[in-house]
Amino acid sequence: MTDRLIRLMRVITLVQAKPGILARELAERCGTSERTIYRDMDALSAMHIPITHLGHGKGYAFIGNFALYPLDWSSKEAAAFSQLRVNIDKIKPWLPEGFESAYEKVLAADYKFRADREENMESAKKEAGSLFLDRYDSGTEQSHLIRILNAVLKQKSIRVDYCDNSQEESGIEIDPYYLVPLDNRFHLIGYCHSFKAFRSFHTHDLTNIKLLDRPFSKQSFNLQAFTKQKWSVEEDSLRVMFKVRFSDNALEEIKRRKPEIAPVEMKPQGKYACFEVSLERDREFMEWVANFKEEAEIIEPTHYREAFRYRIEKWLSLYK
Repeated sequence: MTDRLIRLMRVITLVQAKPGILARELAERCGTSERTIYRDMDALSAMHIPITHLGHGKGYAFIGNFALYPLDWSSKEAAAFSQLRVNIDKIKPWLPEGFESAYEKVLAADYKFRADREENMESAKKEAGSLFLDRYDSGTEQSHLIRILNAVLKQKSIRVDYCDNSQEESGIEIDPYYLVPLDNRFHLIGYCHSFKAFRSFHTHDLTNIKLLDRPFSKQSFNLQAFTKQKWSVEEDSLRVMFKVRFSDNALEEIKRRKPEIAPVEMKPQGKYACFEVSLERDREFMEWVANFKEEAEIIEPTHYREAFRYRIEKWLSLYK
């Protein structure tokens, strides 16, 4: 029973992640047969999960806007909640009607979040290579990137320790201009107050990063000339591909107004739009997205999404 419940959760996750997925692929991803998948679909239908078959060769998809959302649980909270199943029969007489099905849906939502994270990691491995993933998989490194990106977007100086090729620098102050992904590594380009010059830094060599309460104004700086001289990088490489999810109303507004930063691809069915933005205009783009408020959500790149989330959490903390 437990194995089947896990598989049903997996089926829900896969259908949500890939509308139009075929029974054959579901069977491969779940390690079972197509016949079992058909039986699972009957079971989900009986549970009133709104999955429909789109027709021959078109696979399965959710009806309408149905979705299961991730929960911001710690590992302890998730373990404690899942253990409730062991004792649920003992307290069943005191539970309100519908509690058990609601409980299963909460577990399914948490499973979807974890499964998506695993799939994203697998995708990252294929796209970036195992060396890059090993280097950037840690929570510490992700935290570094978010902190640096926030400093870039807010135009505030940072104080850091830097160690490169056995040369250590402590407490150096940097005005961070750009966070550049190159050769499976992130580089921070900024004005170093110690050297009185612009420098590039490997972000994984930065430690003890502290955001200073000191805004700076960007000097005249030619990013293309700097990167071309240092790494022989052409201008086209210094662009960020944003994937943003919009509400129906927001998508219609974008089509009607035709913004200066126009999408390079739009997928109305999934409510997504993709934008190719010059690295020098990433801050401007983030502010443009913010104007849509709750009707827009940055999906990719992840570190820009997390920077946006960090900003919102800071705002919310003012009202606690």
